[in-house]
Amino acid sequence: MGLLPEHALCMAPMVDLSHVAYRELIRAYSGCDLFYSEMLNSRIVPSEDPSTSSYLKWINPRDLIFQIVGDDPIRMQTAAGKLEAYAPWGIDINMGCWLNKVVRHGWGVALMKNINLASQVVRAVRETTSRPLSVKMRLGNSLDKDYLRDFVAMLTDSGVDFIVIHARTALDGMKRKARWEYIAFIKQHSKVPIVGNGDITSAQHALDMFNETGCNGVMIGRQALITPWIFRDIKSLLAGETAGARPELQQVMFDLIFLTEKYFPPQTALKRLKTALPWLARNLTFGHFLSKTIFKAADMDEIRRRILQCFESGIS
Repeated sequence: MGLLPEHALCMAPMVDLSHVAYRELIRAYSGCDLFYSEMLNSRIVPSEDPSTSSYLKWINPRDLIFQIVGDDPIRMQTAAGKLEAYAPWGIDINMGCWLNKVVRHGWGVALMKNINLASQVVRAVRETTSRPLSVKMRLGNSLDKDYLRDFVAMLTDSGVDFIVIHARTALDGMKRKARWEYIAFIKQHSKVPIVGNGDITSAQHALDMFNETGCNGVMIGRQALITPWIFRDIKSLLAGETAGARPELQQVMFDLIFLTEKYFPPQTALKRLKTALPWLARNLTFGHFLSKTIFKAADMDEIRRRILQCFESGIS
């Protein structure tokens, strides 16, 4: 536990994707300083059992940040208290999810509309955890620099240790280009470290974000799924070294299959693998065909066979 490392590199929280198997795949390539859990529902966490839950699974909590979502200060505090007992590196409050199934409850980025309630949530969680506390947020529900500056000041006053900025608004979804200039703006007005998030598609882009925004850390989501070794490559560039060679993609896929089978029961593993493999397949000229064919597979062995067939035939 402690403050953010210099040039901190973080894997983003992603529903059905930032689970223990994918985290362990990325960990194997080194370079990632902090891993985020999937978004955890504050209403469900208090009754979840790590021995049976598909979401509360981890190997080593010392570099893991549990992310919780909700808008009820008491529920959020109760959930954080339970997660605190597992001794994670930190706790994060989700104020960034833009999906309707989340914001319709007033959660995620919708919580940014109510600065007073957001403060109550942060203070309630702060009271129950001694771990580093962060908030992952968007630029808001619309672009308003004055409100954004006030919101960041509120988070600091309420007890957060650092803030993760996904540089898009709620209306942007994932479509619009990330507004890195807003990360720089927030960094200039924040008393706590800022981690930038959005449109990192290469190791060089991570260095560009550090240089252009002055942020203290970089968070990577989708690109970490496509190239799990990206954190390794960023560390190399930061050290002035040449990035390593790309791993052999077929073996990377087999490694993910092995890890998914290891940590999840068969049907859950199959479902999660079918969600995950298409991201790795983006590296391949025949990736679209591979994604379609594995989706039809009935079990893990069939997925292995279909991957082998695709690589052997070089279907494009």
